Amino acid sequence: MKNMKSVALNCLLVCCFTFTSLCLIAQVAPDQDTNPDLSCPASGEFQNDDTRVVDIPNSVNVGTVDDRSCYSDYSESSAYGQTWGVYNITHLSNHWDAPNTLQPRIERSMPRSVETGVGSYARFTGTLRILEVGDATGTSNDGSYLMQTKGKHTGGGGPADPAICLYLAMPVYGDDGNGNIAQVSFDIVREQINFRGGSGAAGRSIVFLKNVGKDELVDIELEVGFRADPDNPNLKIHYSDAVIGGEAFNWNIPEPERGLESGIRYGAYRVKGGRAQMRWANTTYQKNEVVDNSDPAPCTDCIALRNVETGQFLTAAGGSAQPVTMSNSREAINTHWRLVDSGNYINIDSYSQTGGTGILRAPGAGGPGGAYVVLSTTKAPPAGDTDKTWTVHYDATTDTYRFESRTAGRFLYQNADGTVTHIEVPATDNRSVWEGIPTDVVSSLEIAESNVKSIRLYPNPVRQNEDLTIESESQQAYQIFNLQGMLIKSGTEKTIKMDLEKGVYFLKQQNSSSVEKFIVY
Repeated sequence: MKNMKSVALNCLLVCCFTFTSLCLIAQVAPDQDTNPDLSCPASGEFQNDDTRVVDIPNSVNVGTVDDRSCYSDYSESSAYGQTWGVYNITHLSNHWDAPNTLQPRIERSMPRSVETGVGSYARFTGTLRILEVGDATGTSNDGSYLMQTKGKHTGGGGPADPAICLYLAMPVYGDDGNGNIAQVSFDIVREQINFRGGSGAAGRSIVFLKNVGKDELVDIELEVGFRADPDNPNLKIHYSDAVIGGEAFNWNIPEPERGLESGIRYGAYRVKGGRAQMRWANTTYQKNEVVDNSDPAPCTDCIALRNVETGQFLTAAGGSAQPVTMSNSREAINTHWRLVDSGNYINIDSYSQTGGTGILRAPGAGGPGGAYVVLSTTKAPPAGDTDKTWTVHYDATTDTYRFESRTAGRFLYQNADGTVTHIEVPATDNRSVWEGIPTDVVSSLEIAESNVKSIRLYPNPVRQNEDLTIESESQQAYQIFNLQGMLIKSGTEKTIKMDLEKGVYFLKQQNSSSVEKFIVY
């Protein structure tokens, strides 16, 4: 195996730089499709409208095939003393999905690892040869995916089965020795999410990994799973680690606490011009399941929303599109909420790990729960949807909030029958007034209650990187503590730049027993 790899790689390098006659012959792989016709056969040979699982008996590649290309079904070839799975797709050859929606593909998937305890993982290995990738005339749509890690998460956001990290082969062009421009090698890049559900230019980042030659035999390892956080034994990391041609490229997935499963797909996917050809051999797969019995990670910026009139707490429903409810206790995690910045508005986001795990929705008169009934969702923040954004009205005198559904003039309201709606109502109606109570306990900061406040902070809540103004009779220095009572900032200025993480904080002036709570969002 090593000798064959060395011959293939050395021949490629000679071809790229000296173009000897021997290597010119090797420029075309022994099992490469060189047919200039990239259209699906007029005969409809590969047209199959009954199932996307078009496989051959006892295929050499592991996993269940997903074939969405009428150009060529999965087949196998012999080259370099091995049997290879053949994955050939062409532009516009997806005959399954609606036009201009999903890309052509022949991919294989394996059973997901559905537990999230430390030690759970899905692991794939194989040997890859890249012969050709999608050519979209030098645009950002060049290239084809060779493998990806998948995993659903709490809170929604993105497609129902979101990709976490995709590994993309981008074409590198050169002279084929006959004066023709051809794909001579490929840059492998990692297209990774910036946040759960991230997609498009804003939701993903591109990271270059390495270059591999055309028809080079490249050993691949891909593992996605959960491991302990070395910096905090109470936390875990959701990772997507790859080894490509002997080089390790590890990456930690954002928001690990929201991960629900780990999966892998491989083959050939996406071709927005031309043709893609991948060859896979020696594929293996294994997974391990470890139940996560730990408590959810504490939310350092969560509050419980207590209705001033009833003393009850706003509670996320058990699933999407179901009406929110009220509870007598704020202990349950579905009574914990975060205020997440969404442009000029906020999302009210549930910290629940199951059921209604997303942001609150405020439908109109024809809403699924009834007229103006507020619903749970599984959509993750930040989201700018008109029916899922709110304006916060804070009263510093009473330290209370009213939440207006965007600018509709309707406010979050607990009705006498316990239902929660958003309706037009005056500020004097306490059923539309809410207290924001930190869900964490303060371990060392004692807060003195006082009927007369000597400090006023505004605006409160305050956005990240905006200014918080201290208004008080004294000119004492201030101290800012987090929910755990740790001192995190101090100074003497009266206008403070909020360069803090989103969350709940307390400000205390020296030689004063008065402490004021404020929220950064």
